[in-house]
Amino acid sequence: MHQVLFLALVSSAEAWQHAPTLAVVPRLRPPARAATVNDPSVVAAEAAARTVLGKAGDWGDFRWREQWYPLAFTKTLDRKVPARVELFGDPVVLWFDHVEGRWAALLDRCPHRLAPLSEGRVDERGQIECPYHGWTFESSGTGSCTKIPQAVDPTGDPKLLAKASATPLVLVEKQGLLWGWGQPGALASLLDTDAIPTCAALDNKDDFCWIDVSRDMPYSADMLLENVLDSSHVPFTHHQTISKRENAVPLPLVLTEQVSVTGFKGRFNRDEKLVNAETGADSSGYQGRLTERTSQFRAPSYMHHRIQTAGKEDGSLESGFETWTVAYATPTGPGRCRLFARFPFKFPPPKRGPNFPRLVLSNLPDWMNHMAQLKVLDDDNIFLPLQERRVKAEGGWRGNYVMPTSADTLVTAYRRWFDGVESVPYSPGSVDIHASMLQGGQVDKAALLDRKTQHTDHCVSCSGALKNAKRFQKVAKYALLAALALTPSLAAPCFTAACEASTASRALAFGVFPAGVSASTACIFPAVHSTSTAALFAASVVQGLAVKRRLAVVRATLRALRPLLALAAACAVLLKGHGFAVHVERSLTSGTWTYPPPRNSPAGGAANGKKREKRRELEPRDGRGRPAVLIEY
Repeated sequence: MHQVLFLALVSSAEAWQHAPTLAVVPRLRPPARAATVNDPSVVAAEAAARTVLGKAGDWGDFRWREQWYPLAFTKTLDRKVPARVELFGDPVVLWFDHVEGRWAALLDRCPHRLAPLSEGRVDERGQIECPYHGWTFESSGTGSCTKIPQAVDPTGDPKLLAKASATPLVLVEKQGLLWGWGQPGALASLLDTDAIPTCAALDNKDDFCWIDVSRDMPYSADMLLENVLDSSHVPFTHHQTISKRENAVPLPLVLTEQVSVTGFKGRFNRDEKLVNAETGADSSGYQGRLTERTSQFRAPSYMHHRIQTAGKEDGSLESGFETWTVAYATPTGPGRCRLFARFPFKFPPPKRGPNFPRLVLSNLPDWMNHMAQLKVLDDDNIFLPLQERRVKAEGGWRGNYVMPTSADTLVTAYRRWFDGVESVPYSPGSVDIHASMLQGGQVDKAALLDRKTQHTDHCVSCSGALKNAKRFQKVAKYALLAALALTPSLAAPCFTAACEASTASRALAFGVFPAGVSASTACIFPAVHSTSTAALFAASVVQGLAVKRRLAVVRATLRALRPLLALAAACAVLLKGHGFAVHVERSLTSGTWTYPPPRNSPAGGAANGKKREKRRELEPRDGRGRPAVLIEY
């Protein structure tokens, strides 16, 4: 199963690597440029990327708050308890109304005294109850208060209840995601749900299966989109994870849709081959077949890369393998965002038999898929927060980024789009909670690679797997101790049977010796033949009885060994299961145990296990036992 999962990840990595980069938006608000931009390569790159501004939409009309944003995957939420998410620094509570069968959202603060509703409960009516004084709010989308226990008439005073309404957030469920409108308190009847940026591949469930994963990232949504729109980083950042340095090729890109306030599209130039300059490897198409690579950015949070490979039979793109890399970046607050990544795959049906890759990918548990995806995301998490804050400290990307090749035109396009719209309107009270990582010029890697806080805590599948892994480890330890205690009692019958077998062997030896002597005597002294014959017969009987007894003892020994062998096999299974449970716990808790990544190895492969283990022993630990690894900024 892991091999199939790895194949899926490699395919998605190829989408990241080979997806096209687009032409750039014209400069809308040009700030002062540093002297370094006069470098001829930079000037040439900007001149080649410059294009005419699209007419679709007015840049001045764009509003961050008047957009749809994904807040959570429905399958990762626990329907029994409220969940807390963020949008533009505003805390939002999500819960499932089991009576009405719908999801609901409010700003995560009770109007009474601003206590967080997410710490409350979902009552028997499917409404959310404040943990502080029990005020209750319904799920229809109006935020109406239905109960104030401290009132004379807790539920029957409409004027009092009208004054106690919470602030609602319009919520829509679509393609397995909960979408929230960026402006709290808006009226659902005035909003267009068709504007939700869905993925076309996910509407075709007959042909596609997909992997979903979400994670809170310690850097802003714009840095996340800059990263996922850049395909050329995959062979290096994710070396030996889902790609290799040898896969790096030039990225010839052409614009297919002019850049506008609503986004842009592009594709690879089919007339140029993708050839690695060092190895000469041609990546233009899989096994010489036609391959189409396209990309799209839909403002403000959606992007995808799409790869289509022609089928073997008719050579058409519709009949071949297809993979998408889809990413949504929800701005949760300053210096942070939530990533929603989706990887749709279309596996061509085989000539006969089941579609094995599709079956495996469709039936793997979410937590197993997430473990692999979290490892890939760690590769970026370790340095992108530093990059973002360094860019901000040095005045922005203009004049600091040197991007002379076509591989960076999509990054330039997005950055110019981002500069052209209004600043992200974070809530006035929100702060960069990760800014403390830069205090003293050092960063705690354990905080950057904290998979539990960033993913597992808000994924019901992974949190359940983590609990089960810890529970299994305890059960396995107790079972192994019990097996150790049972070993002497099970070994005693085996020891007794072995002693009997040894006695039988000696008896057999003494039975054979007289028979041999009698036979020799009969040959040398015929006169005593009759007496020797009787002795030989008696010795043969003794010998037969001894052999029979020995076989019986051997069978008894084997019967006595069965429980011990079964116990040994059970212990081996428990040890293997315990090791896997430890692996699951570590994979869903932190990425520090796999640091440094394979790309850091001088030889390009995984670091030597013993050296890594020794390095781990020397690492300082914090109060919770986590490695307190620091990185210089």
